[in-house]
Amino acid sequence: MAAATPVFSAGDVEKYGYCPLTWWLSRGDVEEVGKEIVEGITKHEEMGDEILSIGKHEKTGKESETTVLYFAVAATIVAVLGISFVTQTPFQLTLILDVVSLIWLLAAVFFLYRAERLASEAERFGWERAILVFSMVALIAAVMSVTTFIVQDEWLGRTVEAIALVWLIGATFFLRRGLVHELLAKLAREKYRATKGEVTYVDHPEAKPDLLVSEKYGLRGRPDYVIAEGDVLIPVEVKTGRTPRGPLFSHILQLAAYCLLVEETSGKAPPHGIIKYEGASHEIEYNPDLKKLVVGKLEEMRAALRKGEAHRNHQRPGKCIHCSRREVCPERLA
Repeated sequence: MAAATPVFSAGDVEKYGYCPLTWWLSRGDVEEVGKEIVEGITKHEEMGDEILSIGKHEKTGKESETTVLYFAVAATIVAVLGISFVTQTPFQLTLILDVVSLIWLLAAVFFLYRAERLASEAERFGWERAILVFSMVALIAAVMSVTTFIVQDEWLGRTVEAIALVWLIGATFFLRRGLVHELLAKLAREKYRATKGEVTYVDHPEAKPDLLVSEKYGLRGRPDYVIAEGDVLIPVEVKTGRTPRGPLFSHILQLAAYCLLVEETSGKAPPHGIIKYEGASHEIEYNPDLKKLVVGKLEEMRAALRKGEAHRNHQRPGKCIHCSRREVCPERLA
């Protein structure tokens, strides 16, 4: 019976790209140590919280926007109703209300036609909401037309005006609430380079993201988050340590592995991926050469497993100094 093909994570690819011996040591019981590791875990958790908050803030902002609309419409209608209770010209006001009711009803009919014939599935909900609002206003204006002709009471009018003021204050509260959440969502999008599309995937326990798996290449992983720009998915990898002068080779390999996973799971290759450091971000083009490089590294890792060993592949003491497994590495340079 043939042995199962080893499956590596995108994180394994990143470690192998940094140093094959670091990856080899990570397969055992040797844990990563150092203050940077702890800080990195904490910052990644905070990053996940902020990315996840984008959708929450935008949802709250839209809900507040809708509530402002309802409160404002209600305040306007109630205020006009209060005036109708104290006016001395009921016939003229009744005529005006009838015309207003007819106009809003015609607008509702137009939106109904737009929702059924011209709107896409994504737009239909918005048009249907507009139909509801316009129909409600038309109905209330028609009811007011009747009450204006029948009822005239100064104290009742003042009471209704006070109610309209309360509704207007409520609209102001929800307007402020909506603006605050929209601002928070905007700031988070700008911080994480998510201004052009929708965040559809976040590596966060609350989001419960699926593990991306490629059976063909024996690869798996979870990118920090994925941005959908139209029908294109862009993986993003966030690095919380120091900001290098340019993207590191091992980080490019890890991002390329995520691009490969996105291509395999979605059926469409992303044009690029994004590596985001604290002080800079880089778009890395995903092309056949980069894909070939990742596949080649996976083959090298399998060859190391068959051979039963891996060794340091560099002569740079600086890499050993920053390695989280340097204390137990038998080939360290410093």
